[in-house]
Amino acid sequence: MSARTPGPLCHVSNPQIIDRGTNCLSQSLAPSAIGRQAPDLVGLDQALEALQATALNFATRYIQDAKARATYVHRIIDMSKTIRADVLAGKVTAADGAAFAVQARNVIMEEVRAITSAIGKAGAESIKGQGLTLEKALDKSVDKLFPGKSFAELSTVQKQRVFVEIVEASGRSSPKVTGQIPRWRTMGRGLLVVTVAISIYNIWEAKNKLRQGIKEGATLAGGALGGAAATASAGLICGPGAPVCVTALFIVGGVVGAISAGAATDLVLDQRDVVKWLGE
Repeated sequence: MSARTPGPLCHVSNPQIIDRGTNCLSQSLAPSAIGRQAPDLVGLDQALEALQATALNFATRYIQDAKARATYVHRIIDMSKTIRADVLAGKVTAADGAAFAVQARNVIMEEVRAITSAIGKAGAESIKGQGLTLEKALDKSVDKLFPGKSFAELSTVQKQRVFVEIVEASGRSSPKVTGQIPRWRTMGRGLLVVTVAISIYNIWEAKNKLRQGIKEGATLAGGALGGAAATASAGLICGPGAPVCVTALFIVGGVVGAISAGAATDLVLDQRDVVKWLGE
């Protein structure tokens, strides 16, 4: 192949020369390999992946119902996607997103430690028999507050006080998750309250060694403050024939109500919030 003969140089008439630069004072990005993530996004993604792994471990170990377990994990994944999308949209920095993810993970890890400790202590104690029914376990708490009455005989306000007693007896305090934007605070609120409620249920169950779920249509269902358990027996979350799930959500629902009742306004959850975290 013969060499090409170079053509004439291109000339521009009246060229416009810019020699003053721009008003932008920020430094240009350093060049890097194509497809390589910026260091701050790498840190964000690592924090989000750690959050998801911790949530999966928590759900696998402590959420008994398969549907509620899968939904809880799915909500954490949705939360991670929202955080990353907001960072990419420039609403917050990657550092803010990573900090929020670390806070959320710390909430879950703290509850894992609390449950593990409680189960270990309960297993070490010598308890006769096969454990208590849910009704008897609740009546045990009722007897401290309203001697001579059963849980089923209490008013709604009195039942709420029983759930507060269960929360206090668990020794759990409600940690904080703060977000830079409103929807992050909403996500953090749901994660915090539902995770702590599940933790308290597991601690309470370990202490009482529950051996039975509540019966379908039991009068106890009317006392489910927080909403989730009130609909659980109707199959909204658990489906038919799931006494263990109904028992868990009955207590979780009550505990959610107790936590919310004693917390700041931004921690209050309603039935829809709980259902979003524990069932479609």
